[in-house]
Amino acid sequence: MITGISKGGFGGGTGILAIPLMAIVMGPHHMLGVMLPLLIACDIFSNVHYQGHRDWVRLRPLLIGAFIGVAGGAAILYALGTLPPASISRTMNTVVGSVCLAVVAMQVLNLMGYKIPTLPRHPISGGVVGFFAAALSTVNHGAGPIVTIYFLQEKLPKKLHVGSTLIYFVIINSVKVIPYVLLANDQGRPFINSSTLKDSIWFIPLIPISTLIGVWMHNRVSEKPFAVIMYVSTAIAAGYLLGKSLGWI
Repeated sequence: MITGISKGGFGGGTGILAIPLMAIVMGPHHMLGVMLPLLIACDIFSNVHYQGHRDWVRLRPLLIGAFIGVAGGAAILYALGTLPPASISRTMNTVVGSVCLAVVAMQVLNLMGYKIPTLPRHPISGGVVGFFAAALSTVNHGAGPIVTIYFLQEKLPKKLHVGSTLIYFVIINSVKVIPYVLLANDQGRPFINSSTLKDSIWFIPLIPISTLIGVWMHNRVSEKPFAVIMYVSTAIAAGYLLGKSLGWI
């Protein structure tokens, strides 16, 4: 529900709360496999409501960098898979928790009016942002806020901003299926396997409902208070994951 509302109404950045919550419940590796089909379904349903609202001039360099970024993220997942079995889950918890906390800190500064350092407005900058966002998305599914900040810097109208963000993720999340099927998780199975797909199916009926709620909220609910609630909750969940990985919990 959080993911669908966020993508349908605000472009996806605030939906990062789903990542640490799912990782707490089912472990970070299983979470990655379960979430990817759900994210793709959310992207497809949400895009229906933003047909024609895409800025391809800014999307092209972003996507070129992103294709390389998926390969980079896949290399990181492969490297994590070579760790001793006992440390893989702990390391993934640390990665997911740390990345979510870093993204929340960046977004809180942005909401408070502080200027987040950005790259010059140039196609190369779009490629760099696309690379890092896609690499992070492959490892953590948490790149929504980075792409959001990029499009905010470009000063796109709200509807064009949301539509461009959605089409970026429907393409990149679809590409991520390749490494998720080819690479092995902490149990030696592909990240997307029969077990993760069975879990994903249970959530699919919520996607069109939550997406429609998000579209309804788009012009009726202020994004700032909604974002504050999402990011505070994300910080708590990510802090729990990090504390668990460090043995504090």
